[in-house]
Amino acid sequence: MTLSLEQITHLLNGLKGLPPLRKQEQTFMEIAGYPHFENVCSNILQFYLQPSNEHGFGSLLLDSLFALINEELVIDGQNIDVRREESTPENNRIDLIIESDDFVFGIENKIFAGLYNPLKDYEKHLESIRNGRKVYKIVLSLRPLKVSPEKLYGFKPITYKLLFEKVIANIGSYFLTGREPHTIFFRDFIQTLQNLQKANSMDQQRLTFFHDNQQDLAILLGEVDALRKDMRKKLTNLKSIIADDLGQLPYPIKSDLWRIDLIDILWCLVKTSELLWLQVDVILTPSGWWMQFFNRKSGGLNEVEEWLKSREIKYEINSSNNRLVYKGETHTLPYNTSPEDSAKWTLDMLKRLTASSD
Repeated sequence: MTLSLEQITHLLNGLKGLPPLRKQEQTFMEIAGYPHFENVCSNILQFYLQPSNEHGFGSLLLDSLFALINEELVIDGQNIDVRREESTPENNRIDLIIESDDFVFGIENKIFAGLYNPLKDYEKHLESIRNGRKVYKIVLSLRPLKVSPEKLYGFKPITYKLLFEKVIANIGSYFLTGREPHTIFFRDFIQTLQNLQKANSMDQQRLTFFHDNQQDLAILLGEVDALRKDMRKKLTNLKSIIADDLGQLPYPIKSDLWRIDLIDILWCLVKTSELLWLQVDVILTPSGWWMQFFNRKSGGLNEVEEWLKSREIKYEINSSNNRLVYKGETHTLPYNTSPEDSAKWTLDMLKRLTASSD
């Protein structure tokens, strides 16, 4: 089954009518490869939960947590101790424990892993160290938990989204006290977790469009896949036909295939000197065949331009990608050009490029 041009146009117009996808800012944590390791996040939480640390935010994070569990406590002046991975008598480890003069606070941190932790044992341990103080318990998670209350053993579920909303709402009073680079690190941490929250989500308008047009979109994707296979077949045939002739040219030439979206390329690399590694891209798109040149060694154009001019090969500069596009006679071919003709067209250019300039 295929789609008519009218149906394809309708689908494309629908896609164009959707609001642009918001590009997520890549954070330093993501660049470093630690966006969702729970231990990494817990270590960061430990640093910012300790009011006396040099970040300058004081009890901002701790105050925000208490606000989310509807508790009003005065943190300033209290002796706060934030500990990581504290073991219980049964050798289970709690992610974070915060102790002060007035309270004990246990935090289980969950990013992507399921809540399989022994919360009952955690609760027992927190009660054993309370010494008359009030005990608070939360599970801090990236997404809302789907766990019945009786399995939480008094732990209150809080999402990072709610925590960061509260932090951002309260951060104004800490604007002057926050210290660099810790304000940057904290912002990066918040952005990283927000990116993870959005990683698998899509706006409802897009979901509705895909739902309403799923059958036609599946057919269209099948046609696109068929086109890509046809393009690759043409390039594979071209590479095979010219393989023997490449070995007879004055310069050694290396060639291979490369694809991006609906553009398929046979690239041929001619190493003419240490300064110029001339790459010729034979490009096939649905609109037909064309060629471009560039210096794979340096990315510059001066040496390539001199090489083309000495052989009277006409070109235009494509400033968007720093390439020279062939613009001589028969600089393009129709999509359905025969394998023999596309091979002759390619070899003729490679012979001109590798011929002496004398």
